[in-house]
Amino acid sequence: MTSEPFYRQMYHALAEKIKDARYAVGTSLPTERELCESFGVSRHTAREALRQLEQRGLIKRRQGSGSTVVARTPPVHYEQSIQSIDDLMQQGSASRLQVLGGEEMAANANQFASQITLMAKLPCIRVRSIRYLRNDVRPLALVDVYVAVRTKAQARRLLGPDSAAQEIVATVDPSRLDRIEQAFNAINLDEHSAKLLHVASADAAFQTTRNYFDLSGRLVVVAHSLYQGQLFTYASTLRRHG
Repeated sequence: MTSEPFYRQMYHALAEKIKDARYAVGTSLPTERELCESFGVSRHTAREALRQLEQRGLIKRRQGSGSTVVARTPPVHYEQSIQSIDDLMQQGSASRLQVLGGEEMAANANQFASQITLMAKLPCIRVRSIRYLRNDVRPLALVDVYVAVRTKAQARRLLGPDSAAQEIVATVDPSRLDRIEQAFNAINLDEHSAKLLHVASADAAFQTTRNYFDLSGRLVVVAHSLYQGQLFTYASTLRRHG
């Protein structure tokens, strides 16, 4: 029996049907309600499976219009120079964080708080920070870390500006993680985010979203970062396979 969460099982099943053209490019997937009934899952589980299909470039979703298949396989397959959780943590250590503060988040506050409260079924605390490159005073990124809170002691540490960063590091210790799912895209900054990054409103930014899963496959952290375009470069290595 697979130990994968239901949304991952659902994602793989739908991706396989898309690959085999049982859901052809240009056609619509069944509605959320129909998928829930077909797979015997909650609406939130179905939405997370659809989010992963969209993240991998297989479907496009529009509110009120459902999900349309746009590709049979992910458009690009590549191997990054960051190949492991340890590599990712090492990259993070090349910069420093200034914690601005933490706050408890309602389930409907935004999509990231919703992921934590609905998937982890635990309260959510967001810790907001500014990331700087070493030896550089210019803000590199606005970082919001959403944590599934398991104990009152953990909540106190996350809400304390002097202990929040250390608590986050402990929560995402590589030895305690099964995987990190990542998504990257470009956006234009809103006025508030631009102000924190000392750039103009509507300037380009590189957005990263990382979902951290513990060894039992449970979502424990969602990290959402906005990197200002003038200071950030994302590099990967493409290799020939086969």
